[in-house]
Amino acid sequence: MKFQLILRYASVPVIISLVILYLCCLIPPNDIPDVGFEFLIPTDKIVHFLMYMGLSGATAFNYIHAKRGHINMLKLLVFAFAFPILYGGLIEIIQHYYFPPRSGDWFDFLADALGALSALPFAFIFRNYLIKRSL
Repeated sequence: MKFQLILRYASVPVIISLVILYLCCLIPPNDIPDVGFEFLIPTDKIVHFLMYMGLSGATAFNYIHAKRGHINMLKLLVFAFAFPILYGGLIEIIQHYYFPPRSGDWFDFLADALGALSALPFAFIFRNYLIKRSL
């Protein structure tokens, strides 16, 4: 039963992780479309931010939903926020050493980390909602 619960709620974050790996490592830089407009922040940093916000958010929401809001805070912080940040760093290292057309970038890693951490307030709002709903 526990394995089925883990499989049920971990499938979305795993799929998102694989999509991130594909987008960050396997697509040649020349195949990445240009958006055609300038923004205050480079668009690739916005994409990194949003990818990791989605990964952390999906992981956190799935865990919180599985536990109906009664969560282990350390598990939430480690699995939904620390792991995605480490994953982002690992991908930057892999890009630098193993995918020569791609390069590792500290600002990409910063965007990854900020994106992951930005999902934290939404996770707590969702947790509070579930706990209040169950009263």
